[in-house]
Parts: sequence; C-alpha cells; structure tokens
Amino acid sequence: MHTPAFPRAIALIDARYLRWLARLDGAATTLTRDRLNDTFQNALARAGLRANWLRTYWYTDVDDPAVVDDQCLRLVPAADDDGHALVRQMASDLQTLASAGRIDIVLIASDDDRLSAPIEAAKMAGLTVCLLADERAESMPRLMQQDPSWARLLREADRRLVMRSSDLAQAMGPGSDAESQPQSQPVAPRDEDLEASMQAVVNAWWEALPQEARESLRDELPALRGVPPEVDRELLLRGKNALHRSLNFHEKRVLREQARRVAMP
Repeated sequence: MHTPAFPRAIALIDARYLRWLARLDGAATTLTRDRLNDTFQNALARAGLRANWLRTYWYTDVDDPAVVDDQCLRLVPAADDDGHALVRQMASDLQTLASAGRIDIVLIASDDDRLSAPIEAAKMAGLTVCLLADERAESMPRLMQQDPSWARLLREADRRLVMRSSDLAQAMGPGSDAESQPQSQPVAPRDEDLEASMQAVVNAWWEALPQEARESLRDELPALRGVPPEVDRELLLRGKNALHRSLNFHEKRVLREQARRVAMP
C-alpha cells in the first residue's frame, strides 16, 4: 500500500528576532545554526505537524562563516534599523514559495506585522503558516496589552509554535559546557520594566514638544506606519540615554508604538 509522503516544510528565520526570543539579545554569544533544522522539525512534530524538512532561510546582517546543510544565508543591510529590507526579502521569498506550490508548511520567526499581508496571501495559496514564539504567546490577552502588534501577527498564523526561551538558547548556543558560556551577559528588562521605561521616555518627549509640533505630528502620523525620521532619531537618543545603551529592535518598536499611542489618543 502506498504511504503518503510527509508534508514538506521550510523555515524563514529572522536571526535578530530569534536572538531576542532566546533572551540572547545584547549578549556576546555567537549563534550556531547547525542544530536549528532539527529543533524546528521537532517543534512542528510536537504541534502535530510531522514534516519532511527541506530548508531553513537565515536572514541576518552578519555573514558568519558557518556552512550548514539545508540552510541558506540571506544577508540584509546592517543599517536596516526599521527592518524594511528584511521584511521585503522575506515577503518576496514567501511569495515565491507559495506560487511554486512545492512546499506545504512554512515556519516563520519574526514579529514584524508588515508580514501580515504576505502571510495571508500564502495561506490563501494553500500553505500552512506557523509562527515561532516563546512562552509569552501562551497568554494572548496579556500579550495583546504588552505587545499588540506582535500579538496581532501571531493571531494570523495557522499554528503558533511555542518554545521556551531557555530551549531556544540551548539550541543556538555553543553548548552546555560552562566554560564556553560568556562570564556575564546583559540582562534584558522584563516586559513590565521595558514598558515603564519606554513610557517614561515618550512622556518626557511629548511634554517637551510645543503645541504646534504636537498638532502637526497628529496630522502626519495616520499616513505613516511608524514615526517621522526626525522624531525617531530623538526618541532613540532619549531611549539610549535612559537605558545607558543602544536599544535592540524590539525596544525600538515598543518605543515607536508608545509614541504613536501618546500622539494619537
């Protein structure tokens, strides 16, 4: 009797997002990719999706020397602070995969809600779309309050593959040998602390704006996804001064979203 083949799966992975998801953002740890294919395939299996893993696309601004079977490196500009180039490349790849009709499942690791439309198009083309998240996705009502754009994107998926941050860190880290681990790593602020810190930055910025600038910004923001470049530069500088370091991409997004909420109540 003929046995049907397993569905074919591919992953599209934003390396910066995966680092943040594993709580390694800002750490000196060098990510390894050789265990990722098995890690993702096992995650699909735990979600009831046994699949034949074909390939992982790794989107990064770092051209690491690794050569890993069934993985492709997609380099994006290092100055791509707003993630536009990465989203454009990932959306193009997703469209190509969907139109070719040669895969059944795509696993996406990203929290950029600009992928919502490409994801919906891929679903309409017949793909099962899974989004990778950590344990925060187990409480969607709370996530909707803390990070609404990420929560909205997760709701677009057919399946949300939840992996613990510690498991992801172990899969991407150099190993379990204590000597191979960095002696100290910056500790990312908790979601509650981050929200409070960024809210304080935004409030101070908003209070310092003249009334005319506030009204002009209210008129301009509805046509924009984020904030104007000059506003973005000031907010990022204020955020950097508040945290005493450069902001990671997730912190930048939280800062911009809070600025929009304050400016357009």
